Amino acid sequence: MPSRLPLAALLVAGALVSGITMLHGIQPNDEGLMLQAAARIAGGQVPYRDFWWFYPPGQPYVLGALHALLGPSLLTWRVLRVLADAVVAVLVYALARRRAGERPALAAWAAAILAMAYPSGPHPFPVALAFALGALLAFEARPALAGVLVGACAAWRIEFAVFAAAGILLARPAGAARFAVATVASTAVLYLPVVIAAGLGPSWRLLVDYPLTDFRDYQTLPFPLTYDGPLNTSSLGGFLSDSAEPLALFYLPLALVVGLAGAVTALAARRPARLMIAVGVFALGMVAYLLVRADLFHTAPLAVLVAVLAAWALAGSRAGARALPAARPAARALPVALAGLALAFAIAEGLDRRLLVLREHTVALALPVADGVRVAPRQARELQAVVARIQRSVAPGRPIYVATRRADLVTSGHPLLYVLADRPNATRYDIPAPGVVTSAPVQREIVRDLARTRLVVRWTDPVTAAPEPNAAGRSSGVRILDAALARDYRRAGREGSFVLLERRP
Repeated sequence: MPSRLPLAALLVAGALVSGITMLHGIQPNDEGLMLQAAARIAGGQVPYRDFWWFYPPGQPYVLGALHALLGPSLLTWRVLRVLADAVVAVLVYALARRRAGERPALAAWAAAILAMAYPSGPHPFPVALAFALGALLAFEARPALAGVLVGACAAWRIEFAVFAAAGILLARPAGAARFAVATVASTAVLYLPVVIAAGLGPSWRLLVDYPLTDFRDYQTLPFPLTYDGPLNTSSLGGFLSDSAEPLALFYLPLALVVGLAGAVTALAARRPARLMIAVGVFALGMVAYLLVRADLFHTAPLAVLVAVLAAWALAGSRAGARALPAARPAARALPVALAGLALAFAIAEGLDRRLLVLREHTVALALPVADGVRVAPRQARELQAVVARIQRSVAPGRPIYVATRRADLVTSGHPLLYVLADRPNATRYDIPAPGVVTSAPVQREIVRDLARTRLVVRWTDPVTAAPEPNAAGRSSGVRILDAALARDYRRAGREGSFVLLERRP
């Protein structure tokens, strides 16, 4: 490990890079479902049994503990995310510096922190990634510690733990048995209390079966190859202002995959050390993670691993092994160049995103739970108005339900409204998962749960039924909930994209 002083300095610098926009923006769907899960757990509910949930238990239980300790807030997860981002970037630096010089390692750190900093959200992957990187750093010298870290990783993202464990075992460390035992034991310690409380059947169906079957059908997007967004070619200034950022963002996944291919090729032309093999396998796993849904929210883990491997490739002979004599200089140079270009692309694109966020005009969201979080002025006015209407109409502790634009086609929702209004969900479905809430059995269950619910808020934003080239973008044909709302509720008002429905006498 490098000396502690540079690591501490990089940790602070990473926290500043990530935290400078910590209070910017909200995510109605992802932020809402994670904070709703935290609130339910703080109230004594168990995931997989009492509410529909298919993520591992680590993140919601940590946020649930913070909720119980500090109360509901949009701020606490942001502090946790900033710390996780900074730790991931420091671990990337430490990994890169193992087999590269100071400058490549610093470049890897910059790419990692910029990739982690935006888009930010309460997703579990940053903590999982930190545990996985820690395991990769530790497995050669301390295989049991690496196993404990992989087990902890599994409590946040199961597939990250699987990829990390596969890389470590394929690298054939001397302590493979100790690593395996520690991994299984720590995973069991973290999962068994939840699985026992929820039941093995429900836990298996939501943690393993659903992600491996229905989830991919409803979430997968085509890999971005053909750009069809805004393209202003009238002038250089027009291109830079209108087209450069969306174009760079669109092709970021492609640049990362090409950079990974270059780095792996360059390192494979040498005699890769065990650490390189383990990190390379884990990086391939991050490609699989990206391919599940190739959008901005899934690029950061691959960008982090490409940064490490590109730093090693750029370091040349210092990366840890002698080049094979049969490889020609030109053949060796091209993969290294691709890796270096991907690293530079990630840094430049990440800097541009930081600057764009800093230039956004935002105002403080004047709600107690917001704790200083800032949003666009129009969004602030709309949310403040609808929360005021909800709180006047529904007594504290009484439930509401937040519906989407239509019941047969759902691509996003607004579970964050439950948190902002401090009112519980009348149903057990916070996640507007297509294929679940669009099915007939679940809609019938929701209708039954609404029998004593006075107020339903319908979020009519087009994002709730956006066209997507997957199963989520196709109508299920089931509109049982829509029919029940039309029959049992009447319109009581509107605040922007929110329509308030009051139960008929």
